[in-house]
Amino acid sequence: MLSMRWIALPALPALLLVLASGAARAQDPLKSPECGAAIAQLQAARAGDAADVAALRDSAARLCLGASQPTRRGNRWAQPPIAVPAPVIEVPPSPPPSRSPQGYVPLPPPLPIERPATITSCDPNGCWTSEGARLPRQGPILIGPNGPCTVQAGSAFCR
Repeated sequence: MLSMRWIALPALPALLLVLASGAARAQDPLKSPECGAAIAQLQAARAGDAADVAALRDSAARLCLGASQPTRRGNRWAQPPIAVPAPVIEVPPSPPPSRSPQGYVPLPPPLPIERPATITSCDPNGCWTSEGARLPRQGPILIGPNGPCTVQAGSAFCR
């Protein structure tokens, strides 16, 4: 008896799979004969340019897809309106303006940005800039009015 149970156990999942597929096939509305007949009627009506194509399409949808009494408006299925609440935007209160004891204090002027000088020509003793200044050479370094300069891509950055 033990050997008979052992043989029946591997066959049980296969048997359940066959039964489940048969039940699923029986419940599938797309494979029902009513759905096939509705699709055939719809295709025949489309080929013959019949006026009741919309009614046949709704009937086929109801039979094959399980839709419950579809209503159409234009090219879209009608559905009840969706209520969306208005967004609530919370704005924090702005702080009161700060007052200085003396009243209005003007802002300081913006800091000037000094542009680097462009090197126009060089000789063994130094280089000339686009501003007309002479930068003497001291070894490999150019010396500006306030100290050594760094040369990058034809511009001289002096301290």
